[in-house]
Parts: sequence; structure tokens; C-alpha cells
Amino acid sequence: MQVRSKINLPVILVLSFFLLFTQQAFALGKVGHKVICQVAFDHLSPSTQNKVNILLKELPKQDQKLINKYNYKSASSAISFADTCTWADAIKKDKSYDKYKKWHYVNVARNQTKVTPQTCQKNCVTSAVTLHKKQLKELPTSWKKLQAMMFLGHWLGDIHQPMHVNFASDMGGNRTKISIEHAKCNNMHWLWDECLLYPKSKTNNAALFTRLHNNLSNQWEKSPITTWQKDSVYTWATESLTITRLPSVLYCTIDEKNYCIATTKGITKLPSNYQKNHKIILENRMLQASARLANVLEQSL
Repeated sequence: MQVRSKINLPVILVLSFFLLFTQQAFALGKVGHKVICQVAFDHLSPSTQNKVNILLKELPKQDQKLINKYNYKSASSAISFADTCTWADAIKKDKSYDKYKKWHYVNVARNQTKVTPQTCQKNCVTSAVTLHKKQLKELPTSWKKLQAMMFLGHWLGDIHQPMHVNFASDMGGNRTKISIEHAKCNNMHWLWDECLLYPKSKTNNAALFTRLHNNLSNQWEKSPITTWQKDSVYTWATESLTITRLPSVLYCTIDEKNYCIATTKGITKLPSNYQKNHKIILENRMLQASARLANVLEQSL
């Protein structure tokens, strides 16, 4: 409290803006990303699993420590493929990786209903997936090839989070203020990143990982996995955009010109059943991400 009293208003505004900006790059939280990648890994052929594990040996010690620090683990802990899917967020404070900050999402026009190759040519999540798929397939075993695999694991999570296919003017839902019972999240992006999966401030990450992993694994055999795997990166992004524009999401209303207009300039109070209803949607997106990631790894490795 004493520190806070010494901060003037301009500084508070700057810090608030910084927090809003950085929040956009953290899709699904650490647990969500790791679950997506673990389920994908579980469904790889033994040969491809072995190739993944061989490639993980290219991880430098400093990046092993970075990933473990980011995940609150001891520096020397062994790194799994699931762990590496948080690397793209863990490197955000390293200025040498600054160019990748925009690669976590893709911005669209407010009257856009479909994501195409023309939507973004570079420096966005659709172009990132395309580039790193190519690198993973063509590069020899190396640190750069491992980077491509780690990026892909993360990008597949990002592109399936609806608020990562969104509007620049709203910073992907970060500026849409919300209130919802029993949840810490106060904006739409944060809600879809974390609070739909785990609304409480204090969460047992190990228990959450196990629950989500079991949920997705149990749904695998019941889902149209091969159909999902045939779709392109632009279909994946369009699916997220479609969810963003759903009336039940309460993110925007569609006007007569098909523009997605913010529902309110103040704080949107979400109904008590919002988390329950939309958690189903988000977990399905995670399963789709796992299925498509598994296919990408099989094809590329």
C-alpha cells in the first residue's frame, strides 16, 4: 500500500495499458496450452513421438531453465513436449523475440465473417502457422527446427481461442470490460483465456491439468477428428471469429451492415450460467486444436 500511494495517475495509466497489452498474448493460460499439446502428443504414432523427443534434446539449457521458471518448476526439471508449448509466452520478456508478439493473434475488420489468406500476409497467427509448419518439415534436426515445433504447439492453441481472432480497436477483447460471479477476470479476453476453464483466483494447476486432459481424452474417440484435420488454418481462424460474433458470447451485436458492434461502453454483466455454457465451447476448441496439432506434427515430422 505504501508503494502504491507514491505512484501518480499518469504512471497508473501507463501500467494499466501495459497490462492490457501483454494480456492479449497469453491464450488459454499455461495449463490450457499444455493440455492441448499433451493430448496431441498422446495421439501421435510411436515413431512421431520418438522424433519429437529426439528434437527436444536440442533445447538449450537456458531455455530449459526459462520454461521451468515460467511454469514454477525447478530449473533442472525435464522438459516434455507439453511444457515447450508455453515457451512462446515465456520468451515475451526477451527483446530478441519482440517480432513474435504480434504472431499470437490475427486482427480482422469488424464486418468480416471469414478469414482468408488476404486477411493477413505476415506477422499474425495464420502466417505464423504456415511458416513454422514449413520450417518443421524442411529443416534438419536443429535448435531452429525445435523452435518451429514449439511455436506451432503454441500457435495451435492461440488460433483456437476466439478472442485471438478479433479486432485491433478492442485489443482482442481486452478493452471489453465484464463482470461475472465467482471469477477474477474483468475483460472478455482474459475470461476466454482463463476464467472459463478455472474461474477461481486460486487453482490447483496439477488437478486442473488432469481434469482437462481427461475430459479431452475421453472426447477424442467420440469426435470427428479426421474431418477436423482436413481443414486449413484459415478455417480454424474463421471458426474462432464465428464464435466471437455469437450473440450468446455477449461480446458484440451485429448491425444491419454486418458490423460487430460493442454491446456496451461500460461493463457487461454476464449471466450466472455463462461460464458453464461457454466452457463447453472452449474445451471443444481445445480438442480441435489437439487434433489438428497431432496431424501437423505427423505430416511435418
